[in-house]
Amino acid sequence: MVDTRILWLDECESTNDEAVKYLHRTDVHAICATTQRAGRGRMGRSWYSSPDAGLYFSWIARPRFSQTQGSAIPLLAAIATAEVCQSYGAEVLLKWPNDVLARGRKLAGILCEARGTPTDWTAIVGIGLNLKPPADGWPTELPAISLAELGIREVSPHDFVEALLNRLGFWLNEVSHTGISTIISAWEQRGMPRGTPIRRDGVEGAFCGLSSDGSLRIETALGMETIHAGDVELVETED
Repeated sequence: MVDTRILWLDECESTNDEAVKYLHRTDVHAICATTQRAGRGRMGRSWYSSPDAGLYFSWIARPRFSQTQGSAIPLLAAIATAEVCQSYGAEVLLKWPNDVLARGRKLAGILCEARGTPTDWTAIVGIGLNLKPPADGWPTELPAISLAELGIREVSPHDFVEALLNRLGFWLNEVSHTGISTIISAWEQRGMPRGTPIRRDGVEGAFCGLSSDGSLRIETALGMETIHAGDVELVETED
C-alpha cells in the first residue's frame, strides 16, 4: 500500500522546489520524482539527476525544537538514509556533513534548506539516491556509485521511500525528546572512523569526531580546528 503522505511525480524541476508549494499542507510529508530537470546539491552545485536511474526525494520536516539545534537535521537525514540502504544489504559510510558513501564513492547526497523563523520553522530535506548507473555511464568527473553496482538491483522506490520516511520521523522525534547528542552518537557509529585523513581547503588533518553541536573536529599540524559548514574530502592513503 502506497503511503498517501507522499506525493509522487514523474518529473519536476527540483523536489525541494516542489516541497515549498506544500509547506501549508500538513497532510503532505514528502515529494518524490524519478526525474529532476534542475536538481540542486550543496554549495550551489547541481545534482546529476539521470532519468529513471535515481530516486529524488524531499522531506518536509516540521521540528518541535528550536532552529538552534538545526544542525541535527542533515545528520539525522544521513543516518536514516544509511539505515535504509543497509537494510537492503549495502555497506555504507557517512562523510560529514551528509554524504552517504559506498566503496569510497557517493551513493546518496543530501541538501537541507530551512524556512520560517528560528522558533517556527520547517526544514526541506532533499535526498538524491543512485539506484542504478545512467545508461551512458557516470560522468568521468563524478565519483558516484549506485545500489545496482553494489549488487542490489530489485529496489522498489515506493518501499524505499516509505521506509526512509519512517526512519526520518523516528530520528526527528529522538531529537525532540533527547536533544542532538543522540544524533551525534548515532552518526559517529556510521561515520568515518576517528583518525581518518581528511582535507579542507588544502589543509590536511585527522578526523576527530563531532563537537556537541554536530560540527566537525579536525586535528591539523597547527592544532585542533572546528568546522561548522563546508565540504571536506577523504585523503587517499597508500596501503
